[in-house]
Amino acid sequence: MNPIRSIHEHDGALLRLTIDRPTGNVFTGELMRELTEHIRIAADSRTLRLVVLEAEGKHFSFGAAVDEHTPERVGEMLPTLRELVMAIASSPVPVAALVQGMCLGGAFEVVLACHFLFAASDAKFAVPEIRLGVFPPVAAVLLPRRATQALSERMILGGEEVGPEVLSQAGLIHAICPAGELHGHANSWFEKTLLRFSAASLREAVRASRSKLLEGLEHDLACTEQDYLTRLAAVSDASEGIAAFTERRKPHWSHA
Repeated sequence: MNPIRSIHEHDGALLRLTIDRPTGNVFTGELMRELTEHIRIAADSRTLRLVVLEAEGKHFSFGAAVDEHTPERVGEMLPTLRELVMAIASSPVPVAALVQGMCLGGAFEVVLACHFLFAASDAKFAVPEIRLGVFPPVAAVLLPRRATQALSERMILGGEEVGPEVLSQAGLIHAICPAGELHGHANSWFEKTLLRFSAASLREAVRASRSKLLEGLEHDLACTEQDYLTRLAAVSDASEGIAAFTERRKPHWSHA
């Protein structure tokens, strides 16, 4: 079964991309590449006014596949994630994420690149990579850009799980909705706003409003990613943390 359902609504003005990958909607490399392709195709549309990224089930996503964080595979996974993040961040068609339940790790990093974020009241966000002896390169670059340095350190260094109210205070969340009303609320907002606007003018407004965010973004993402692959790889705890998670045991950190 295809892990992503694609459907156009409102006479082609809205594209809904629904992730449906049983057990946690984990972001595998394959899923991220398919999402990137959808976003790039949408960017060429002259009628689209919004791309909605959502997920089936109780949780939005448990994040990027842990088995793709191993030393043998992470060198392929991180550039794939970066390409998806850049496709969303630079898309001339706005992208809105609708998040319920858990939104962790790489999935949260993807959501950070979106133009709008609607969250259910039960949503929880975290980049818990530090618990595995690693760090989230995309969040390290995007969180300070889109929110604050303080929130970035709280989430990345502390590995804290935060609710939608915290992200809302940082300006990241457009609306918090009761569980079960997320889809309807976002659709109603779209009908009252973007659907009524000129698609051509909206694209130009997106380009203008995102120019500062995009300035140097890909370069910074690539540099932080390289730090992960070189500097972090030299720390034995990085491999130990991933191995411990996979083997369902406590990690044995070195004292170096």
